[in-house]
This record gives sequence, structure tokens and C-alpha cells, in this order.
Amino acid sequence: MKRFQCQNCGNEVHFENTSCIACGRRLGYIASKFAMIAVEPASGWWESATQRGLGFKFCGNWEAYACNWLLMADDPERFCQACRHNRVVPDLTVPGNDLKWQKLELAKRFLFYSLMRW
Repeated sequence: MKRFQCQNCGNEVHFENTSCIACGRRLGYIASKFAMIAVEPASGWWESATQRGLGFKFCGNWEAYACNWLLMADDPERFCQACRHNRVVPDLTVPGNDLKWQKLELAKRFLFYSLMRW
């Protein structure tokens, strides 16, 4: 697995991180660039902390803490390349299902990362 750094402070961050523990900046993964980037809220989307004007949105599963992948702000898709393959999502009202689902989604993103790198 590639090592990532926070674009804001240079701290090492990991593939599954959603924010930098050193500076608190929100992080997202861009699969097409194999890069973790620091983002900040902008007008209706998230903007790269280092490239102003570059807009992103988080995958639809981000709201359930199940994905940290980014899509371009103008992408018509709601879900990232990995989450588009979900056929069934567990009942998240059942206690504990959310944590199990998050763990499963992380494993799936590792798989997609590996397949895309090959």
C-alpha cells in the first residue's frame, strides 16, 4: 500500500483516514490519481486545499462513515467506483450493523485499490 501525506501539514495519513490527526483537515481519496488529498468546504462541494477551484464531492456512502473516496463535483454518479458495486446494504438500524458494514466497505476499497493499481 502506498504511503500518503496530508497536503496541509505533511503528516503521514492512511488509506482509511477521513481527517488528518495532526492538523484536523478533512481528507478524501481520489481513485483516478491514487492520491489522498486535503479538502475544505466550498460553495456546495469540497475544494482541494492545494488547488483552488478544483471541486469534489464525497461518495454517497460517506454520510454513513462507510467511504472516504471523492468524485469530481460535476460527476453525475452519486457513488464512487467501489461503492457502485453494492447490491445490498445491511439494515443500519440494527445495532452493530453499521460497524460491520464499515469494516466490509474498507476491505472492498482495499480490493478495488489493488485491482486498479494492477
